[in-house]
Amino acid sequence: MVKALDKVATNGGLISSDPPKRPYQFASGQHISLDTDLQANLWQFGLSPMARDLLDHMATHHDDRGELLTTQKKLATHFGCSQPKVSKALTQLDKLHFAWKVRRGVLQVNPTYAYRWGSRKQRALIAQLGAKFLRERTIVIPEAGR
Repeated sequence: MVKALDKVATNGGLISSDPPKRPYQFASGQHISLDTDLQANLWQFGLSPMARDLLDHMATHHDDRGELLTTQKKLATHFGCSQPKVSKALTQLDKLHFAWKVRRGVLQVNPTYAYRWGSRKQRALIAQLGAKFLRERTIVIPEAGR
């Protein structure tokens, strides 16, 4: 055993009695990172409970393009509510630029909300959507009391 340790030491190896470290794993297998300024001020937007539920669902279930492939009918079934209620919530999110309908069965979540600012995924999605398009969909935090 001493010879084996000598061999490791002469080659610049590290001897440790600690077990090898494993990377941190998330229970769901996916980690999301939201914009902290928007998250901290989300209450100021006055979102309806359904709009907030829908936004949370979209922020955690979108794909790499920031899209959620589902219909309003499926969302209504998921949340146990009516389709018009989902439609009103989506309209509210669209007016505030948090999320919008791309086409039938495809919803888009704003990458400035759904990703940490400057992250690799956010930069890639902004490049794909186009800066001009996102300038038109800038999320502006309302002043308190408005």
